[in-house]
Amino acid sequence: MSGLDAKLLRRIEMVGGGYPPLYPVVMFISLVAVTVIAVVQRLPLEPPFWALLGATVGAVSLVVDLVTLSSIPCAVFAMLATALFLGDPVPIDFAPMLLVLNAAIASAMESLRLGLALSGVSVALVVVAGQLDHLDAWPAYVLAISIGWLVGYMVLSQKRLAENEVGAQRARADRAAGDERRRIAREVHDVIAHSLSITVLNVTGARRALEEGATDEAMEALADAERLGRQAMTEIRYIVKVLGSDDESAAPTPDAADIDKLVAEYRKAGIDVSLDVTGDPDTIPGAIGSALYRITQESLANVVKHAGWPSASVELIAGSDIVLRVENPCDGKMRIKDGGSGIGGMKQRAQLLGGFVDTVVTSDTWVVTAVFPAEHATTKAVG
Repeated sequence: MSGLDAKLLRRIEMVGGGYPPLYPVVMFISLVAVTVIAVVQRLPLEPPFWALLGATVGAVSLVVDLVTLSSIPCAVFAMLATALFLGDPVPIDFAPMLLVLNAAIASAMESLRLGLALSGVSVALVVVAGQLDHLDAWPAYVLAISIGWLVGYMVLSQKRLAENEVGAQRARADRAAGDERRRIAREVHDVIAHSLSITVLNVTGARRALEEGATDEAMEALADAERLGRQAMTEIRYIVKVLGSDDESAAPTPDAADIDKLVAEYRKAGIDVSLDVTGDPDTIPGAIGSALYRITQESLANVVKHAGWPSASVELIAGSDIVLRVENPCDGKMRIKDGGSGIGGMKQRAQLLGGFVDTVVTSDTWVVTAVFPAEHATTKAVG
């Protein structure tokens, strides 16, 4: 497409008020055709003065239609051209069809009130011409103008519905993108927070062991830190890989049965963590089990980062309701922001699966409780 063609297309789109280019092109050609026919009908007249003057004004209306973004000036010139044409009446007159087309254009591009006003003036012009015996069968033209307005208004309504649907789709896409960003943030936060917490503990333990001359213990702690760092890198690479491809084949994700391994890692890093499991963790649905694992992971990471002393108790009940409770002592000053990726992320995970997370702090205890009611757990298990 040449530069001139591109400019012409953009101009047509602008003049068309957001409609497909075919719409304004068809209407413009129709206006030209009606104007030409109205002139040809009056050529036998001697002399066709009013017809030629009407043709001139009609040509001006066509030019105005091309250079302005409003249909009002074009409608005014079209009404004036029609009035001039009617100064030389002919049988089966085509000139009032200019009013029909402009009623359709005005109602499709302007407000309801303005479209009705312009159409009303066109109807009045036809009625007056009929009363002056300058137009035969004028009620038929009134009906045609009314139909033109109705068609234009229907087109306008469809356009608005389409625009609303596009806006709704865009809003849904934005919400979906936001939800996905938050999900990714939760996953990355959980992986990094957990791995760094235990890595820091292992490095601290290694430093103390080296200070005391216990080289073997220091080497073991550093080996654990290295293993956890590599594990975190692997998980992050997997997340990046999933984001960069359409392959949704999932790597093994932790579930409720893996909570004991998680607790063992913290114990090995020097945290005094007790674990009490009631029921069979293998009966917990995969999605809920994964959420329980991540909630436990985040809770224990918070113990390392915020608690006054590193100890905690984890209780998991796999019964009719699935309940997870993580409790650790604190000095009453332990406060964790509720809207961040930590507590906020835990609550979002639970809400997405029909459960909830509650956090309570007292003068000497911090408690995180996650509950998944039986009906939601059953539904997720079946799905």
